Amino acid sequence: MKHSQTIGIFLCLLLIYCTTQPLVVIESRHWTITGWDAAGSNFGQSGKFLSFFATIALLFFILPFLWAKRFNMVFAAMLLAWSFRNYLLLSTCQMGECPQKQWALYVCIIASAGILIMTFLPKIKVASQPQ
Repeated sequence: MKHSQTIGIFLCLLLIYCTTQPLVVIESRHWTITGWDAAGSNFGQSGKFLSFFATIALLFFILPFLWAKRFNMVFAAMLLAWSFRNYLLLSTCQMGECPQKQWALYVCIIASAGILIMTFLPKIKVASQPQ
């Protein structure tokens, strides 16, 4: 695909942006949980992990080397797994209290899946072999 690298870079930037947005809201405690601020909960700062690996994936989308394209698949798979883990952890109802899922939680999973798909379609120039 001709534009897979550009789309992958855009999706990495979108993922980094979504980690700064509210992922879930717990109304009873007046907590707004983002990827960078757990607001007094025990969820941790899972957005830092996503942003770090999205930055690495962005760098590997830019680099024109074959080894970078191969390693990018690994980082994209880790992004998708961590996004799915965040969805399960943050949206789980505990002790009769269910958090309100926000749009950024869904976009993190969709963007991570898109990044993984774009790593399977790299633009690689193949040199022709003399016969």
